[in-house]
Amino acid sequence: MSLSLIGVLPASASPPPEPSPYAQKTAGAVREQLASEDRVTFWVQLGEQADTSAARKERKKADRGRAVIAAKKAEAGRSQAGVVSLLKKAGARYTSYWIANTLKVTGDRDLARKIAARPEVASIEEDKALVLPHATTGGRVSTVDGVEWNIDRINAPKVWNGLGKHGEGVVVANIDSGVDYRHPALAANYRGHRADGTVDNAYNWFDPADECTGDDPCDNDGHGTHTMGTMVGDDGTGNAVGAAPGATWIAAKACEDDGCPRDALLAAGQWILAPTDAAGADPRPDLAPDVVNNSWGTTTLDLWYKATVQAWRDAGIFASFSNGNTGPDCVTTGSPGGYDNAYASGAFDSDGDIADFSSRGAGEGSGIKPDIAAPGVDIRSAWPGGGYQSLNGTSMAAPHTAATVALMWSASPAIRGDVAETERLLDSTAVDTFDPACGGTAANNNVWGEGKLDAYAAVMATPRGPLGTLSGTVTADGKPLAGATVRLDGPMRASVRTADDGTYALDKVTAGDYTVSVSRYGYLTDRAAVTVVANTGVTRNADLKTAPTGTVTGTVRVKGGPAAGAKLEVSGTPVSLTTAADGRYALELPLGDYQLAITPGDKCARAVVFTLAVAAEPSARDLDLPLRTDGYGTTCQVVADAPYPTGEVKLPLSGAAGGTPVNLPFPVALYGRTYTAANVTVEGVLAFGPSSTTSINEELPYTGTPNGALYPFWDNFLMDSSSGVYTAFRGTAPHREFVVEWRDMVLSDSKPQRVSFAAVLSEDGGYTFHYKDIGDGAAERGSSATVGAENHDGTDAFQYSCDETALHDGMTIAFRPAKSASVAGTVTDANDGKALAGAEVTVSRDGATVGTGTSGADGQYLVQVPAAEKDAYEVRVGASHYETATRSAALGGGDVSRADSALRTGLVTASPDEGWRLVVPAGERRTRAFTLANAGLAADYTVGEKDGAGWLTAAPATGSLATGGTRKVTVTFDASDATPGTVLRGTLRVASRSGRAPVLDLPVVVAVPAYRTAVDAGSATAVTDTAGDLWAPDRAYTEGSYGYLGRKGTVTTRKTIANTDEQQLFSSAAKGAYEYRFDGLPEGVYEVELGFAELSSTQPGRRLFDVLAEGVQEVPDVDIALEAGGPYRALSKTFTVRVGDGQLNLRFASPADQPVVNAIRVTHRPDLG
Repeated sequence: MSLSLIGVLPASASPPPEPSPYAQKTAGAVREQLASEDRVTFWVQLGEQADTSAARKERKKADRGRAVIAAKKAEAGRSQAGVVSLLKKAGARYTSYWIANTLKVTGDRDLARKIAARPEVASIEEDKALVLPHATTGGRVSTVDGVEWNIDRINAPKVWNGLGKHGEGVVVANIDSGVDYRHPALAANYRGHRADGTVDNAYNWFDPADECTGDDPCDNDGHGTHTMGTMVGDDGTGNAVGAAPGATWIAAKACEDDGCPRDALLAAGQWILAPTDAAGADPRPDLAPDVVNNSWGTTTLDLWYKATVQAWRDAGIFASFSNGNTGPDCVTTGSPGGYDNAYASGAFDSDGDIADFSSRGAGEGSGIKPDIAAPGVDIRSAWPGGGYQSLNGTSMAAPHTAATVALMWSASPAIRGDVAETERLLDSTAVDTFDPACGGTAANNNVWGEGKLDAYAAVMATPRGPLGTLSGTVTADGKPLAGATVRLDGPMRASVRTADDGTYALDKVTAGDYTVSVSRYGYLTDRAAVTVVANTGVTRNADLKTAPTGTVTGTVRVKGGPAAGAKLEVSGTPVSLTTAADGRYALELPLGDYQLAITPGDKCARAVVFTLAVAAEPSARDLDLPLRTDGYGTTCQVVADAPYPTGEVKLPLSGAAGGTPVNLPFPVALYGRTYTAANVTVEGVLAFGPSSTTSINEELPYTGTPNGALYPFWDNFLMDSSSGVYTAFRGTAPHREFVVEWRDMVLSDSKPQRVSFAAVLSEDGGYTFHYKDIGDGAAERGSSATVGAENHDGTDAFQYSCDETALHDGMTIAFRPAKSASVAGTVTDANDGKALAGAEVTVSRDGATVGTGTSGADGQYLVQVPAAEKDAYEVRVGASHYETATRSAALGGGDVSRADSALRTGLVTASPDEGWRLVVPAGERRTRAFTLANAGLAADYTVGEKDGAGWLTAAPATGSLATGGTRKVTVTFDASDATPGTVLRGTLRVASRSGRAPVLDLPVVVAVPAYRTAVDAGSATAVTDTAGDLWAPDRAYTEGSYGYLGRKGTVTTRKTIANTDEQQLFSSAAKGAYEYRFDGLPEGVYEVELGFAELSSTQPGRRLFDVLAEGVQEVPDVDIALEAGGPYRALSKTFTVRVGDGQLNLRFASPADQPVVNAIRVTHRPDLG
């Protein structure tokens, strides 16, 4: 970019054009998606919102709700009319949400431009799910008088015991991940629970994505069950986890474990205003909850849900929000909790300190946030399956506030529905806690808000009217009965349990007429009319009669066999039991009909509820649980509104059949086998094993090909110009994903029906199937397709459907190997940090190997092992010449244990490392030395000729090198038994425990010459050089021998000769010889070595000569002083020459001064040819 483009426009220049409405109103993320995709789902937000404040004037709750809904629908109908007309004309899919005056639209860029151009449109936003906070696991804090610490800390027990108020008459709700309605701590409080033991979910349960099996509530995450438990949970047997256990509950499931889609949250918001029947029809504002808890949100301040919150407020529904978990920094409050019309809770721990994670304010408009602080650390509450879990988060704090409102409104009908007054009372009774870190005062600051929640103070501050007292004793057969429930229904609703002596007392009861009912499991309920008079005590005693009972026995079975460890819970009673190994059960219950919830003891079956009739006569009934697993333990879950994954790289596929190979970016495990490549077919199959391009789908498992495959949509497809199969790689280790997307595929047998679908492989061993553009056609919905997964030989499979209309648009099926776990990692060399291929990975349990694997070229490995139950495993990673790394891993079904291994090994090197080429005359030997060094793990070594040849030896031949150690090794080259004119070739091998290079081979070539003569020119005596070679004295040539011709004299010196260790050879020279002649040479190649040195002050350029061999110039223009750098400096020249006539003639040709030479060696080199 040229910086000259940035500056002030000249006076003559036009101002830059205004951005288009599309650019102004459309979120950047949406524009990016529309630029690369044909169709995108986005949100259209209208600029106007209905004024619903007039609804607050209505006296009745139902009338307030109706007024809000009428105003909302009227505004949406008016302001959305133009956009809706445009959408219908374009044939686009859309859904309108009147509560926020917004629409969810799927369309292309052209449609988005047209929408943005409309003046009533405020913005076009990205379709992005909000966060369902994944609370961290907490510890267990001791209870206080049998009550969880957090419930005691807000003084809820003082409300129960002092006022007899537990939230009776108040309906609470949550928008969350669902609720386990069978949980012993929650079952009795579900509004859908009928007196006859049946369940009616109409107006009580909302699941916009139909995530739960059947019509009953469920919770596939646990978060919603936990928050509901904190509001109302109490199983009557010591698990007092809820602050308002007398309140009833309903719920809207708008969240999954991966987030809360915007459309589900808006649909839930509408349902909270007016719950509907099971079909989503006949909304009834009179059945709206009084309080709704919202433990979800985003980390930024986004006002998209503010209109929904205001609608609830104006309808008289108190909404409690979590403030976020991104503390301790200031200005970390999220939304909706950060709205100025939302009431948000921060979190503190059992020591009374603010939680480190609790988000701090300010909020919208620089307002103080949170509004209040409640317990949010180590919060024990209900968990799906009948258990309990301790969690941390502001998600856990918000339900305390919601439950406190339930207690307040139960105790004081006068303020019920008055949200503003209720907030005022909460604020005024909170315990001030000063923290100036993020601004504010001692009474109200951005860490604690108004202070710590005090439920008792809040309830006591509510207007309650004239009071009297009610007390009495409950007996059974004349004996005191503890634990009986006394309920009041009249001007106020209250309940209390009898003490050990059967007595009960309510000290503050609003004056008026009541129906008092006394009940306890196993007894007939006693009812009576009682009038409470102001400032007067009334006594009401009751003697309960034992209820007649009957027995039911039988066997709980899974696929015909006994279901050991299955938990049976009888709803509305304290009765529960766990089946033994034979699956037998026996129940004795009062006569009547019950809902019997069975939670299987393993992951092979799903939970189910049976209706159980108990009669006076004993009866027998066996109960069968349905399976939802395959032989390997694969389970699946349908996920609502998951983002659709798109591919990026188009594969070379076309036509009506065919497949293409793809390399996987990380190892993928399927049914215990690991794969690094796959074959993608037009037929909607991703095969890791034997592949096929047949479009004739089969039921799974199927032993014919393909096998070892995923079948997101195995059917007969045709690809035209609009179709394509794409791949994409996303994420970072250890959460990488590989996407294969089949886009706009034509169903050959049902033209022109098209579908798009994708398979996403996760690094953790899971995989998901996604479906898009699925219409109402039977083929689009899978009527001729197989959907599922299969093992490598077609003997085991999880079949989701086969030739069934089981798919729908936007559907996602997530598969998990529930009875296996994965061990993954990257293996590297600890010395160089680079990937180590071929490392062996062994996973064992109790000493027995349960899985093996090998690292790939990138060092990665993945091993899938059986792991149904949590157990200890040992993972060993090793490779030849490397130290084995061992680690332990606690693995259970679905777990992924990832750890990288840097294996230690030696790093032994040789210096020099190029080997040796030398000449050793027959009958002689030579030695050379080299150094071994080790920069790695301590390692032993051996040195010797690779094939054991005796002429090449080393000493020391064995040894050990510590880390950082070195060792000098002497090599002997022995030509004692060699024949002249031959070549000895060998390899000196250094072997060590060095993983990268366990063997170092140093090549050795020894030439055993048939002729060798070395002459110390100008010397009268023989000389032995530093290498041990003998140089003969100079001599005149005689036939049949060797020597000089024409020598004029000799030159000697006692000065040191530089550039050489051979002082004797270079301290004398022959001067003026024009030739050296050597006779008796066998035919072959000869190496000629010449040594020169000026032994006087001869200057460069003074002495010049050429060297010729066999009449050929070999060394031209020799200028010793110039080349050596001056006199008294050694200069060496070496060349080879072929001799064929038995005589070598070396001539020194000089036009000026006489040539000199200090040393001449002629060596036969059979190794050179």
